[in-house]
Amino acid sequence: MIYAAPNQTDSKVDFKARYGNFIGGDWVPPVKGQYFENKSPVNGKVFCEIPQSTAEDIELALDAAHQAKDAWGKASVTERSNILLKIADRIEENLEKLAVAETWDNGKAVRETLAADVPLCVDHFRYYAGCMRAQEGSIGEIDENTVAYHFHEPLGVVGQIIPWNFPLLMACWKLAPALVTGNCVVMKPAEQTPASILILMEIIGDLLPAGVLNIVNGFGGEAGQALATSKRIAKIAFTGSTPIGEHILKCAAENIIPSTVEL
Repeated sequence: MIYAAPNQTDSKVDFKARYGNFIGGDWVPPVKGQYFENKSPVNGKVFCEIPQSTAEDIELALDAAHQAKDAWGKASVTERSNILLKIADRIEENLEKLAVAETWDNGKAVRETLAADVPLCVDHFRYYAGCMRAQEGSIGEIDENTVAYHFHEPLGVVGQIIPWNFPLLMACWKLAPALVTGNCVVMKPAEQTPASILILMEIIGDLLPAGVLNIVNGFGGEAGQALATSKRIAKIAFTGSTPIGEHILKCAAENIIPSTVEL
């Protein structure tokens, strides 16, 4: 099937001329007012402007996440799981819209985004919603007078940095387990593919309490560095190149926080 280009008659998706960051449930302009042009690999033309965020924007997102973390962490497993199922349904209802947005932002064939990328996003949210309902603690006997028990708690606020090759799928891959386990997220997408996830937030943003999920765009040396080195995150997750991954590991080690790094 041939799809019309965005922002044209019969198109499945329309991009705004300029986006803000998604912080605290609202669209927020970058603190320093700087934007960069986002070009589509499909035709090499600029199709929207994206915030060139800095450390100040990361701090705003962290403020929102920390404000939301206590209530979200105390929400019942059932509530969080059900929200993930609603997110999955909403993505599925907008499959073609997200697939075309992903293709325009990333450049891969729309048959791939239709058949793999977006359906797998749906599957990830449903899978982790089910996993959370089956999650259990444990108890073990130390001796006849002593037992040890183990149960799981949210980390709090986590940072996530994703690559350009599977923008939506990589986002959902990281978001679903973090959110359902009661964590709040500050995510920085790849600067090469910053737009499709903003379409996703237009679709699902109202399903989550304000501040639980925050998207801050920008370049790695500015926004990414500020997030990776922040002492206000309890974990960092990263997918990308080996040199940057090594840097992320060093940042996590310096702040003595866990990290998940895929290179």
